[in-house]
Amino acid sequence: MSGLNTTDPIISGNIRAVYDASTAINDTNWHDLTSADFKDTTTGNSCAAGLKLMWLGITNEGSTSMHIKYRAKTLSTDPTTNEIAVGQFFSDDICTLVAVVRTIAIKKSAAGDVVQVVAGFATT
Repeated sequence: MSGLNTTDPIISGNIRAVYDASTAINDTNWHDLTSADFKDTTTGNSCAAGLKLMWLGITNEGSTSMHIKYRAKTLSTDPTTNEIAVGQFFSDDICTLVAVVRTIAIKKSAAGDVVQVVAGFATT
């Protein structure tokens, strides 16, 4: 908290990138995603590996909630119990967490669901 009862700005990274799970994932298993899976929206190129996730946004056009977790899956069949359910839209300032997140896992509720993941990554 800075002076005058204001909040410091949340930094959402210097790279914006997208992952289209609609075409890349055709099942309902858990899938790990790292920065190397995302395409930089300013260049169209794949992002470098190992970037720190700062911000996350997800659109889910499926009829039921999908799920995410802020760590790698253990098995592709991991349960969804106690994981984050995502309805139509979700966003989170990952950079506010104590842990550094470099891998997330997502699970669509139906193989044909249209799901887009947008992320902000930091190069440092």
